[in-house]
Amino acid sequence: MPLSHSTIYRTVSLLATTSVAVSVFIATAPVIASAAPTGCPPTFALFIPGTWETGEGADPTVSVGMLKPIADSIADKHGSAVQVYTLPYMARAFDNGKTYADSKSDGLSKARHILSETAAKCSNTKFTITGYSQGADIAGDLASDIGNGSGPITAEQVLAVGLLSDPGSGTEGETVIGPHPSGKGIADPRPQGMGKLSGRVASICDPKDLYCSIQKGSSPLLGSLGSVLSKAPSGGGDGEVGDNSRLATVLASNFSQADLPGLVTATGNLTSELSKTDGTVDLEKVTSSASTLANTISPLAELLDSGAVNPEASGQLAASPAGTAENNAHQVLEKAGQSDLSSALSTATSIADTASKLASNGTTTLPAASLDLTSLSTAAGILDRQIAPLSTTPRDILGSASGVLSVLKPTVVVNQVLGVATGLASVDMPAILANLTLLPQKVAALDAQGAHKVAGDLNNQFSPLVKMAAGVDLKWVSQVLSIIPDPSGYSQVAALVASILGGVDIIKLANLVGQIQETAWAAVEKLLPPPGQLPNPLGAGAAMTGLVPVGLELATVAVTMLSGKATKTDPTLLGKQSSTAATTITTQAQNLELSALANSLTAMASAPSSNDLASLIGEGLDAASFFASGAHQNYNSLVVDNSGRNAIQWISDWLNLQVRRAA
Repeated sequence: MPLSHSTIYRTVSLLATTSVAVSVFIATAPVIASAAPTGCPPTFALFIPGTWETGEGADPTVSVGMLKPIADSIADKHGSAVQVYTLPYMARAFDNGKTYADSKSDGLSKARHILSETAAKCSNTKFTITGYSQGADIAGDLASDIGNGSGPITAEQVLAVGLLSDPGSGTEGETVIGPHPSGKGIADPRPQGMGKLSGRVASICDPKDLYCSIQKGSSPLLGSLGSVLSKAPSGGGDGEVGDNSRLATVLASNFSQADLPGLVTATGNLTSELSKTDGTVDLEKVTSSASTLANTISPLAELLDSGAVNPEASGQLAASPAGTAENNAHQVLEKAGQSDLSSALSTATSIADTASKLASNGTTTLPAASLDLTSLSTAAGILDRQIAPLSTTPRDILGSASGVLSVLKPTVVVNQVLGVATGLASVDMPAILANLTLLPQKVAALDAQGAHKVAGDLNNQFSPLVKMAAGVDLKWVSQVLSIIPDPSGYSQVAALVASILGGVDIIKLANLVGQIQETAWAAVEKLLPPPGQLPNPLGAGAAMTGLVPVGLELATVAVTMLSGKATKTDPTLLGKQSSTAATTITTQAQNLELSALANSLTAMASAPSSNDLASLIGEGLDAASFFASGAHQNYNSLVVDNSGRNAIQWISDWLNLQVRRAA
């Protein structure tokens, strides 16, 4: 997104003093001459792409993504004097059953290996390391290790390190180029700093990029959630790391083996193969088609069963312009919801297992009269009906929806957790509870005017709760909130409130209140008719008498809200509380009812020293994407110096200068 004129003006103003620092930075960079042995380049330039910009099987000689113009510039200017190597690694997050931390660990391991292998073969070769986004996370960690003596190469072998949108920004020893962000990286600065590489690490961060610039002090929930999702590997056990890992794992979907566009083809292949009557049914083909269907159906069925697919999330997808991946994802979810995917998964798995078992017994084909063929054919027909609505979805829509669906969980959880955590503080829960107690009494007393007034107040007070209940899975949000390591305790108390509300039929309560308000108003009109009409107390009394059962039902439905206690999150679902302070608060709050818990939330949110929780709602939409992808793609237009160079140009010129000086 291009910068506005005012933003550029502020940026250039900020750089008036930065240019001096940059000059000193470039001037003090080491001038190292080397004579590389035969077959070894004088410089090895390692580039580490961001999330989804590469893969484990990518060609390292082909530059990609945000860093491609920089890599191409170095190759063009220096030819064979520089070996440009673009690191192939997982570069995924939350869409392949693995977390961001798993992907980063894979990249770090492979980067260390290629650097140590090259240094062992070519002792005089010097190195540059450049990373973007997740790649900058890896490159920054490498630089910190190298600078502190624990890296795969020595600090003396490194010419320069360039970081774009580094989640570890704010690390001591790096030089900030361009506008100075007000926050730090989402993954937190590296505690060891850059060590001996201080002065040779350049970091560029767009201040609007939450991936490298977030103020965790004023955004504790978002900051804590970001730390968990950026650092926690998959799996998990006891203790804080295990708890965080459990949350991160729960938010991952494994679409790595799913072939949504090939769904119809796989179904057709399976049906066609099992329809053969000439005795040549190929069991290997049956197993392959059924396995493809099971692998495609599985993550979609799991996604539908999670808290990620809810009216609010679906509504946001549906509201996207027609033809976009988001709108297509809504269509796929709609068709998937009309299908019986849980049963379909069981059927497809059964077909694959049966065909595989028959093949393992030495059978490669099935004769037309085989009972096994009849059984498999019947199952295939059932499977076809179970996924019929989904299989009518056009191939192009299925294909474009995959990316959105694969990261729907982290996207939804950010928006929902922030929305619920901030929204609960604005709900006047004590007033709601008082009126819920009073309204059935007014109805029982046949007090039409009193019932109408209380019901009207409740309608207004219920409004935010109704919206929340209609849009989110409060039980699921409660589970997530309960394990966010928020030392303030706000997250844990909010989790308890959400756990109570998750057991209340808020929509039904609101409907009952609305029914009482409407009927009570009709009774009031009979008691106080317009001029020229006589009051009708008998009619009013009859109307109110008819409301008595409604008042009793209201009292019954409201009992959980009025007297329900909070319940702890099942640790087998998402994890235990991971903060000692927060656990203490949770334990103390465990015995409190909704009114006391709500008062506690309100006090926390309104305290002079508290953070502005409401500001998190505005950040949520942007934050949803940086856990999984590069929503920060403004670096080819972000001006970083007084000559008007953007971030990409600056890094290119700087690296070229260091390579030329070392030649």
